[in-house]
Amino acid sequence: MKVILASESPRRIKLLKRIVKSFSVIPSGLDETQIVGKNPADFALKAAEAKARIVAEKNPEALVIGADTVVTIDGRVLGKPADRSQAERMLEMLSGRTHEVITAVVLYSKQADRLLSGQETSRVTFRPLTPEDIKEYLDRNTYQDKAGAYAIQEIRNLFLEKLEGDYNNVVGLPVRLLRRLFNKFQETKARVEISGFLLPEAAGLAITREQTFLVPGTYPGDLVEIAYLPRDKQTIKARVQEIIKPGETRQQAACPHFGRCGGCSFQDLNYREQLRLKENYLLEVFRQHFPSGYRYLEIERILPSPAQYFYRNKMEFSFGQSGGEIFLGLRERTQPNQVHRNKRVVPLEICHLSTPLTEKIFRVVRRQAAKTGLPVFDLETKKGFFRHLVIREGKRTGELMLLLVTTSQAELPAEEFAAAILEVMPELTSFWWVENDRIADVVSLEKTHLVYGREAIEERLQNFRFKIYPGSFFQTNPLAAELVYALIQDEARRLRTQSALGLYCGSGAIEICLSKAAAEVVGVDWERANIRTANENLALNQIKNVRFQERSVEEALPEIGRGSFDLLVIDPPRAGLSPRSIKQVISLRIPTLVYVSCNPVTLARDLKTLADSGYKINRLTPVDFFPHTGHLEVVAYLSL
Repeated sequence: MKVILASESPRRIKLLKRIVKSFSVIPSGLDETQIVGKNPADFALKAAEAKARIVAEKNPEALVIGADTVVTIDGRVLGKPADRSQAERMLEMLSGRTHEVITAVVLYSKQADRLLSGQETSRVTFRPLTPEDIKEYLDRNTYQDKAGAYAIQEIRNLFLEKLEGDYNNVVGLPVRLLRRLFNKFQETKARVEISGFLLPEAAGLAITREQTFLVPGTYPGDLVEIAYLPRDKQTIKARVQEIIKPGETRQQAACPHFGRCGGCSFQDLNYREQLRLKENYLLEVFRQHFPSGYRYLEIERILPSPAQYFYRNKMEFSFGQSGGEIFLGLRERTQPNQVHRNKRVVPLEICHLSTPLTEKIFRVVRRQAAKTGLPVFDLETKKGFFRHLVIREGKRTGELMLLLVTTSQAELPAEEFAAAILEVMPELTSFWWVENDRIADVVSLEKTHLVYGREAIEERLQNFRFKIYPGSFFQTNPLAAELVYALIQDEARRLRTQSALGLYCGSGAIEICLSKAAAEVVGVDWERANIRTANENLALNQIKNVRFQERSVEEALPEIGRGSFDLLVIDPPRAGLSPRSIKQVISLRIPTLVYVSCNPVTLARDLKTLADSGYKINRLTPVDFFPHTGHLEVVAYLSL
C-alpha cells in the first residue's frame, strides 16, 4: 500500500524513515485555527484526523499518516508563534515549569474505509530561564515552525531539566506508537485452534494448510481469533484478538497484573499442564540432538516446585514515572511484532513471584522516592536518579535485604529511607544504597553503601546456613534447589563417593550439601566474591572436608590428574560448557558425572559431545525451578 505523510516537517520525515522505507510527503494545508477541541488532547486528535482526511480525498488508495503536536500548560495550547515577541512570551511561560507535549497520530485509508488513531503524552520540565537564555535561543531564528517556540533537540542541553515519556514524541512523532498503529493497520485476522505449544517462548501453535502461527497467551485447546502481519514465512507471530472458546486447562491468574508485565508467561494455565508442557519441551530438545536415540533416554517425571507462588529469593524491579507519579514494576511483556528496545515499566502493586511483602515494600519505597523530588532515570535521555529496587529474601529464615539502585546524579537521603522502611517493615535485615551509572538497563554494583543492618542475610537449606550478600550467586528458587541438592547427595551415597569435584560452584551450596555424602569435596569458581562467600559458609557450618579454589574452570582442570576424583558435578551458566572446558572434562575421564543445567538446549548440546566421547547418559531428572515461566532445571546423570 502506498504511504503518504501529511506533513512536510523535516523532523517527522526523518523519524518516519525508521518505520517506512518508502513514502510520499503531501502537506495537508490545514488551517488549524478552524479546529475546535474540548481540550488540548481532543484538539490534537481532531487536527491529525483532519490532515489525514484532506490528503486522502485526492489519494483514496493510499495509507495517509496525519499527526499533530501541541504544547500545553495550564490548559492552554501553545501553537506555533506568529513572531519573535510571541515566541519570547511562550518561553517565559515555560521557564522553570513543567508542561505537556501531546502528539496525536491518525492512519487513514479512504478506499478501505479504515481509521486508526492514538496519542502520546510527554512531560517536559524547563529549568528557570534568564532573559539572556531566551534571547540567545531566539537569535538562532529556528523557532518559527515549532509548537511552543522550541525544538527539543535544540534546547536539550540549554533549557531541559527533566523529560518524562517518549523523547521522539516531543520531537514531533512518537515512533513506538506509530509503529504499533502501522503494524495493526496491516494486520490480517483469522480464526484458528491452538494445537501445540512452544517453549521457552511460551506461545501456542496453530497449524493451518498454509502457515503455522505462533500465538503468545494461548494454550492447546483454545479456539481464538488472531491478528497477524502477512509474511512470506512458514511460521508467523500473531497476537490474540479474542479467545472464542478457552481450553480446559486455563485458570484464573492469581496476579492482578498478569498479561501486562514480563514477569510471568502463563499464570493462567493450571500447574499440572505447565509441568506436562515442560516435559514435552525437554523431550523435543533431546529429539533434535539425539534424533535416533532420544526414545531410549530415561527421562523421569518432572519434580514440581515446592512453592508455585512467591518462590523467588531475588527479584529486580525497575522504577517508572508517569504524570509525575513514581512507581515500581517490571518491564512490559513483549508482544508479537513489537520492538524490544526500551520497553516500558508496568506499575505493580504486588509481585506473585517475589514475596508477599512486595505490596508493603513498593508502597513505602515509592512514597519515599516521591518525597525526594528526584526523577526516575530515563534510558533515552540518560538523565534521572532512581533506577532499580532489588529484593532478596531468605525463604526459610524470613530475612530481608533491599538494594536501592540509583545513579550518582544526586545524593540519596538514605537514613530517611531506612527509617521509613523499618517503621513499616521491622523484619528488614539489610538495606543498601547502590550507585550505578551504567547506560545499560542492568543492576551493576558499581558503588555500594550499607545503610542499615547486616551486610548479608542468611538462608537455610538441609540444616546448613548460607550467607547471601548483595552480589552473591544463589539459586533463585532455594526450596526447589534443595530438591536438586538432595538428588546429588543420593547419587554420591549410592556410588560411595570418596572425592567429588564441583565446577562453577558459586557460593558453594552444592559442595557444602555434598559434604554429608562424600569424604572430600573441592569447588571451583572464578569469581572472587563467590569463593569468599563459599569459604565463609564453610566456617559458618564448621565443615572440614570441603575446600574451594578461586580459578576459572579452564585454568583448574589441566592441573587435575586422572583418578583424582570419582564424581564430577557441573552447574554452569546458561551458555553451558565452553569447547575448551568440555574437552578438558573428557580428558579427565572421571567415572561419574552429574550435570545441572537451567538451559535444556545447551545441556543437550554438551551431553551429545560427552556421549560421543564415551559417556553414557543414564537418566535425566527435570525440576521446575520457575513456575509460570518457560524455564526449567534439569539434572543429568552420566557414567563411563
